[in-house]
Amino acid sequence: MKYEQLVEFSLKADDLLLSGDLVKLQVYVDEHEAHEYQFDSALYEAQYYYALANCYSALYHPRTSKWYSQEMVKVAVCYRKALAVINSVEASPNTIRLKSMICTNLANHLSSQGRALCCIELYDEAIRLDNNPVAYVAKARNELFIADSIYDSGHREYHYYTAAKLLEELKPFEELLEPEQRIPIDEGGRLHHFRSWYHENYEDDSFNYFDEFKEQFESDRQKKYLSWCADNRLFINDLNDVCKSEIVYQDVLGLSSFTQRFNDLLSETDELTYHGNYDEIKNDYCYARYLMYQAMSIENDEIHYFNKTFQHVDTRCGAIDNLKVSHLKSAFKILYSLFDKIAYFIHRFFDLNDISKDNKIYIDKLFQKLNGKSWKPNEKLEGGQNHFINALFFILQELRDVKGFESVSKWINPSAEKFSEIRNAMEHRSLVVVDTESYHLITNFDIVNKLSTERFNSGYSELETKLDETNQKIANARRSKTKDLEQKNRARQKKLEDELAGLNSQRYEKQKLSSHTLHITVDDLEVRLFSLIKLVRNSIMYLSLAINLDSEMKKEHQEGIALPRDIPLR
Repeated sequence: MKYEQLVEFSLKADDLLLSGDLVKLQVYVDEHEAHEYQFDSALYEAQYYYALANCYSALYHPRTSKWYSQEMVKVAVCYRKALAVINSVEASPNTIRLKSMICTNLANHLSSQGRALCCIELYDEAIRLDNNPVAYVAKARNELFIADSIYDSGHREYHYYTAAKLLEELKPFEELLEPEQRIPIDEGGRLHHFRSWYHENYEDDSFNYFDEFKEQFESDRQKKYLSWCADNRLFINDLNDVCKSEIVYQDVLGLSSFTQRFNDLLSETDELTYHGNYDEIKNDYCYARYLMYQAMSIENDEIHYFNKTFQHVDTRCGAIDNLKVSHLKSAFKILYSLFDKIAYFIHRFFDLNDISKDNKIYIDKLFQKLNGKSWKPNEKLEGGQNHFINALFFILQELRDVKGFESVSKWINPSAEKFSEIRNAMEHRSLVVVDTESYHLITNFDIVNKLSTERFNSGYSELETKLDETNQKIANARRSKTKDLEQKNRARQKKLEDELAGLNSQRYEKQKLSSHTLHITVDDLEVRLFSLIKLVRNSIMYLSLAINLDSEMKKEHQEGIALPRDIPLR
């Protein structure tokens, strides 16, 4: 696609979007979707996918489409493609502006999926890049959504403060907003009303204690660890997404109280089952997080006595098998396993399936009916009223490919292995972590192996050519009924086929051994692990928010008397 074609596509798409004619927009998008374009530059490619994603966003919005529809995935895929491509382009005013818009619109899409926590970093990136006024407005609205979704009144007020601060920071850039983008902040808009309400009820100075609070640390090591958690937004604490002060140095988000029918068969332990299960999930998460922190302080070549009890094979690939890598691998396994624990929790708490189906429940199966081959949603989730459970479905699509849905996972980081592939190799096959520089040199500058491969391929092609020629000679001899010549070529045919069989055996052995182990650089593993821990952290928090939302919805239809109960803590 040339620049002129891109401009024409973008302008026509914008016209159709502004007109609201979704039927014509659908036809127009379908025409272009059928083509596989080659682009003159990566910037044009990013612009195309961004424009296409905007079209899909209008066509397949959660308010007009089923929340689990396959078409909804196209929105995320196109924004992810656009972001992946623009990240590969050298920074310039044009690329920075485009990346800011991609981040903002992708964040809006994630927010519409119920992923109110996952979208915050994207809003922050858009604001950092060029003070995108649309990102200020959208993030302020998202903060109000979070405030309405949590059960802690103190946290709720800080989210109000954050939203009000964003609206103040927006003021120098308000004039850059288009008329339809100003609706929330103009008179009559929700943010305009909120700003007035906030200033009538709060003083900014009353929130100073959030920054002034000082934690009592047991040691400098503890202080450094907790600071690292806060800087990377890894606390199970909704305030850590908007604040890194010492007051957020705690995994404070737990399960809110919820209504249970009186049942005198239940022991006190039975009644606290779900709270105990949530604590278990948080504890495993915290342990994996600490393993990650410890691993970051260990050098790639540092030796530890835990595995000095045997001589290690030098596999000539720059393998690292020290304590650092062991911590990283253990953290990855624990974090990935937590998705299945979250799925089990939801299956039991919401009675999605009978408890006899427990052994069939894991994150992949949580959202679908257990019987039947095609993907159909569990009837109790089909309505999609609990958007925080929906959020977990979309996180699943970033973890692994879901049958029947276009792949989102490969576009999270196109140059890296998928989460599911790393996990499968780690748990069931073979995964070796390698030094980045050494592995690069070995794989890209192994001249001997490259020459051997070239000679092999050349010899294989030559044999195939000779065999084709021999087969033709046999056919000619049969037609001319020259039996001696036919027999001579039959013998040659057998010899060539045996040689090819030998080469095929070599090729198969190469394929078998080269695919036996998944090699991943330590740098790539760390990058994927940071992405994974943030998805897990947010999923744990969405689980809490889902339980709270469910409780609030049930209160509207609650009958009888509800007696409050304190949760015992230690």
